[in-house]
Amino acid sequence: MSRFSRGSLVACCVASLLVFLALPSRPQSSDDEQDSNTTAAEIREHYTKHDYRIPVRDGVKLFTSVYIPKDTSQSYPFLIDRTPYSVSPYGVDHYPKRLGPSPVFVRDGFIFVEQDVRGRYMSEGTFVEVTPHKDKKSANDVDESTDTYDTIEWLLHNVPNNNGKAGIWGISYDGFFLPPPE
Repeated sequence: MSRFSRGSLVACCVASLLVFLALPSRPQSSDDEQDSNTTAAEIREHYTKHDYRIPVRDGVKLFTSVYIPKDTSQSYPFLIDRTPYSVSPYGVDHYPKRLGPSPVFVRDGFIFVEQDVRGRYMSEGTFVEVTPHKDKKSANDVDESTDTYDTIEWLLHNVPNNNGKAGIWGISYDGFFLPPPE
């Protein structure tokens, strides 16, 4: 039996919430305000969107939106998000309000890659929830790591101004699509 009653636990939670609400908020700097207010128009101003159907080793094509910086004075790394939740808005004339984990990444410069995973939304194939990783694969076996590898290989050879580096990010279910450590 717990030494706290249900009533005292509720009172403790309410008191904690009131203390939290009473704390002064951190003043926002102009950088914070700018970072939290990215718009689709700003993304369109600095990036060109391309939609591709990237072929993977078993012939399935994965729908992928790629946002390339308009500044071509340097090369950029890829920042990839593979998701079962949709990479909308679809169409090269439709831009999202946000790219990457935060607006800071847009300012710092990346080639953003958003991909519908196998069998979801605009990608071909069959979706398998939490696809098991296969340690030993035949030439025809696929899993999330092979789809990720094939995607990166295609991007390196077909997207201009890349510096040959690729990072993958994701939280919650999207984090599952990170390849296993080698």
